[in-house]
This record gives sequence, C-alpha cells and structure tokens, in this order.
Amino acid sequence: MKLLGYLWDSLDDKPVEEHRLVRRLDTFYLIWACLYYFVMYLDSTNVSNAYVSGMQDDLHMYGNQLNILTTCWTVGYILGTLPSQLVQMKVRPSRWLPALELLWGALVMCMAAAPNVKSLYALRFLIGLCEASAYPGMMTLLGSWYTPQELGKRSVIFQQSSAAAQMFSGFLQAGIYNGMNGTAHLPGWRWLFIFDGIISIPIALAGFWLIPDSPATSRVFYLNETDRQVAQTRLQRVGRATHKGFSWEVLRSTATKWPLYVMVIPYVCYVLALHIASYMNLWLESLEIYTVAQINVIPSGGYAVEIVCALCFAIISDAIGKRWPIIMFGAAMGLLGGTLLSVWTGIPVGLKYVAWFLTFAPVGTGALLFAWGNELCSGSAEERAILLGWLNTMGYVFYAWVPVLIYPASQAPEYKVGYKVNAALWGVYLLGIPVILWFARRFPLEQREDPEVESVTFDKV
Repeated sequence: MKLLGYLWDSLDDKPVEEHRLVRRLDTFYLIWACLYYFVMYLDSTNVSNAYVSGMQDDLHMYGNQLNILTTCWTVGYILGTLPSQLVQMKVRPSRWLPALELLWGALVMCMAAAPNVKSLYALRFLIGLCEASAYPGMMTLLGSWYTPQELGKRSVIFQQSSAAAQMFSGFLQAGIYNGMNGTAHLPGWRWLFIFDGIISIPIALAGFWLIPDSPATSRVFYLNETDRQVAQTRLQRVGRATHKGFSWEVLRSTATKWPLYVMVIPYVCYVLALHIASYMNLWLESLEIYTVAQINVIPSGGYAVEIVCALCFAIISDAIGKRWPIIMFGAAMGLLGGTLLSVWTGIPVGLKYVAWFLTFAPVGTGALLFAWGNELCSGSAEERAILLGWLNTMGYVFYAWVPVLIYPASQAPEYKVGYKVNAALWGVYLLGIPVILWFARRFPLEQREDPEVESVTFDKV
C-alpha cells in the first residue's frame, strides 16, 4: 500500500475526509483544467501545423513570417500575464478564466477568415493576450489546493495536457487535410482554426461552474463545508497561506525576496531551450520523403516521450519530497539532445531522430520548477501568484525575439548557431538548479524543519 501511495496519493493512508476532497478536486477541477489547457495549447500552436499544410502558399508567406507570427502571439502573452495574475487577486478565477477562453476561442475562429498574413499578426497578438492567464493562473490555483505530496503530479498532469494537444493537433490536422480539404471551397488549414475555436466554447462554459477559486471563498457545487474546512486545515499544516488580496505592500515585499531573481535565469533558459522541439516538423519536411500527413504525425512520438518522462519525474519527485534532483536529471537529457544537434553534420540521420526526441524529455521539469516556486513562497498566496506570473512573463520576454535570431527560417533545418545556443541553454538551466537550492538553504523564506524548503514533511494523520 505504501508503494502504491507513492505512485498515486489517493492510495496512501490519508484520512477519509482528505481522500474525498482530493478525489473531488481531481474529478471535477483537475480534469477540467487539463481540458482547458489542452484547448489553449491547441489554439496557440496550430499555426505551425497550418503553415506546412497549405497556409504558407495560400497567404504567400515567406522569410521569417512564421517566426513573426509566433512573436506576435508572444508579445500579447507577455503583456497579459502579470496583469492577469493581479486581476485574479481581485476577481474570482471562476469568472475571469472562462471569460477569456470564450474570447480567444472566437478569435481563433476568425483566423480561418484571414485574407493575408497581416490579419493573422493582429489576431495572434490578441489571442496571446487572452491566453496569458492560462498557465500561471492555473498553476497558482493548483498550489492553493494540493499539498507537496500531491502538487508535483497535478502540476505535471496539467502541463502535459499541452503535449496531448500537440499530439492531437498533428492527427487532427492530418485528418482535416485528408478529409475536409476543399470542403465548402475552404482549404484544410482554415478548417483547423474553425474546429479549434468551436472546441473552446463548451470547455469555457463548464469553467464557470467547475473552478473552485480558493478554499476560503469556494462556492463550487462539488465541495461542501466540511471539504472546504479540510482544505484549509491541509494548507495550514504545510504552511501554505490563503489568499488575502493584492496590495502595493505585497508587491514591494515580493520584490525584495530572492526567488524573483534567482529562479528567473534557469526558467528563461528552460523556456528558450524547450521550444527547439517545435522545429522538428521543418526538418522532416526537408527530408522530402514524408507526406504532409506524416510530417504532422511523426512529432507525436516526441510528445509521447515527453508525457511518459514528465509523469515519471513527477511521481519520483513527490515520492522523495524533493524537486531539484529530478529537474537536474531532466535538464541533463535536454543537454544531451542539444549537444547532438549542435554537431549536426557529424551524426547520422538515425541519431538525429534520437536527438530530437531527447529535447522533448525535459519539458515536464518546468512544471516541477513551478511547484517548487509554489512551495518556496508558501507563506504568501499573493507572492506565489506574482512569482509564477513573473517567471512566465520573463520566459516569454526572451522567447519573443531570441528564436527569430537563432532559428531563422532561411537556415531551416540546419541552424548553424541555434543548435549550439540550445545546448548552452540546457547547460545553464542545469547549473541554475543547485543555485536555487543554495539560496533556499541559506535564505529560507519560511521556518521549516527541512532546510531545502520545498521538501515539506508529508504528514500522515
């Protein structure tokens, strides 16, 4: 039973009331959150599939315009992240997040009618602005309900719904291209945007009833008063503060804490490094041996690797009560993949497949880094929200322009500088984790028995 409890905490020896609470959260909230992020990622990344499936020719795109489309989305995402985190301190997430999803779903459907690439630039910016709330906002909410023994797995499961979206997007685009291309005189890539937007609507509407807000303010139908009291008791036991609301004093206090500065460099490197995987389909296209459908489907194997590794990382991390060793191991896998790609002309094609798939493996460590941030700043719910929003913002501040420089479309798929930079980024990410650990031990934000801070004792009561 103890071993099974490590694999999934619903099988451990917590009290019946806690098991019931966690089971209800998993059944209603976590499943909805995964569908929410699934749709968000589907809506934000389908441009790459559309690009290689006819959009490039139909809209006469050339040069770096695909990268510019990504940059437009990223700029909107950057501008929206921190303001959205602050809004969630004043407005119930159960109102704010679904409303934004309804809006971005409508904008995605508008992309199907885009007459030129300039229209896509504007739409991508607005979609990024609306979607900025999704990742940091939901990660903050997860930290408001789950204990350290549970948080790593839930954070990774939530994050990996994006990998499922990437897998699904490839098969969806392949199916649409083969089955609907030309229907109603519309090319297949336009149908992709229509379908993605339609999928968003029922998920958004369900969110108004399924998002639990915080334990102290929750009004969802699936939690009763006993559940809410149990939730607050659990958070008190692990030193996790409840929401008190935003103030300028909170902002000033957060700005004086070391996580805001020490965690940002590793996280920025992580964000920049992991996106190399999105260029795999351009390499496959350059081989000139695969059909359009195969180009869209083959990278799904990488997302399968990502999901399996992420789940293993999360289970082990929660079981041992530490985040840093698992994050470092995943970063080392990315470093190996980036190093192999950096010697592009010196390795056979088969090893290039291995290198590409290795770059998928560390993606789940980012969710563990966010879980670590949730636990490091347990003493203030507002500091947690600001930290996660800050990390996400800074990651995408650099992602807005770095890929355009190091991965120019004119050099695809042999990025002479890009692959070397990617290996360096994984290296900095790897080395940055022990630095965070040193600060956590040397300057603990909370008085805890464990000097590593993130490893809160898993009480068994």
